[in-house]
Amino acid sequence: MDHQEYILDEKERERRRLMRKEMKRKALIRQRIAFGVTLAVVVLILTLIITSCNARKAQREAELAHQTAQEALQQEVVTAKATLAAFGDVMCYNEQILDALTPSGQYDFSPAFTAIAPYLQSADLTVGNLELNFCGPDSSYVGFPNFRAPESLAKTLAESGVDILQTANTYSLQNGISGLQSTIRYLKEQNIVPLGTYSATIDKRRDEGVQFKTVNGIKFAFIGYTKGMNNMTLPEDATYAADVLFEDYDSNYEIINKDGLLRSVEAAKAADADVIVAMLHWGSEFELKPDPKQEEIAQLLIQNGVDVILGSHRHLVGPMQKKSVVVNGREKDVFIAYSLGNFFSSMTEGTSQCSLILNLEFSMDSQTGAITISDVSYLPVYMMDKGEEAETRYEVLPIRSAMASSLFAEQNELLGAAINTLKQQTASSFDSGE
Repeated sequence: MDHQEYILDEKERERRRLMRKEMKRKALIRQRIAFGVTLAVVVLILTLIITSCNARKAQREAELAHQTAQEALQQEVVTAKATLAAFGDVMCYNEQILDALTPSGQYDFSPAFTAIAPYLQSADLTVGNLELNFCGPDSSYVGFPNFRAPESLAKTLAESGVDILQTANTYSLQNGISGLQSTIRYLKEQNIVPLGTYSATIDKRRDEGVQFKTVNGIKFAFIGYTKGMNNMTLPEDATYAADVLFEDYDSNYEIINKDGLLRSVEAAKAADADVIVAMLHWGSEFELKPDPKQEEIAQLLIQNGVDVILGSHRHLVGPMQKKSVVVNGREKDVFIAYSLGNFFSSMTEGTSQCSLILNLEFSMDSQTGAITISDVSYLPVYMMDKGEEAETRYEVLPIRSAMASSLFAEQNELLGAAINTLKQQTASSFDSGE
């Protein structure tokens, strides 16, 4: 091979070498591009996976937050609850006055209420009917027929948890206007609100005599009316002194005092009361079933906004019922107890020793402000006479606790019968079982 051919051959080899090098370079570039694309796809996929996981996590967290908020909202729907305890007639016969007399010459009624006081104290509000007068320490204490009781009874009732006592009843005027006024005074000194009687015109004019109590954000309004006052008539200069159910309250009990009743109810509504309670001294003694006038009055009050009716005067526990009614196009709960019977008394006629404490629970919907009667029950009670020789002759007993204590083993049959009597007379299943 000559020199020129050698040079040409070298050039060819160099060209081929450069060509192979260029091919390698391009292959490397393609590999790098492919790797980059693959890496980008992997990153994209990972990003999508992570984003998806985060989205699901965020969704779960949002769902959990929503659920928690809903549960919290549901818990807040009912934010207010209040309980009302009610009992019947508190009377004071000669035997009870003598039982309360201590060796020091003072009167102490607290032993008669020791067993029952915790049940009265446990309610947010406790109300009853006071069928007697406090006439001051200078008066003679006498039971039937004037029922002038020692003022220490007011103190015992206050210490037992009583907040309001109806004073518009048979014995409002038994000791005259002065007896009515002194009864009001002694109750107020013990921070007990008298209901339905007034010491002066201005007291009656203030909110038409309606008494208000607010408990746990629920505003209660109370009105108290009596059928009559032992056929006595209010003096012409003191017609304000008591709220009466009938215009002919001193005779026939036929003409319902609709104007007075509705003024009281309207005053309660004008003050934005959430619950209106009417305490009524009505009906006929020792009768169990409501009479037509009672039913007419109940219908009038309920259709005008009253939520609860608590009856007294019959000395026997009567029918009670919770029912749903429509008032002004709105459905609501109402409760009627036609008679709560005797609570503290030495009366023995019929089943007058059988009694109860009625317990009502009210709940307020925080969103709508609507009130429901969320629970109803009663505690069976018996007014026990342990005999003249007992240290405490008369004692108000929660029946089942008394039976369980074995202190009244000889009276267990009597007490058990009282429970059945109350179930029959209330015509209800509200017995608490306690």
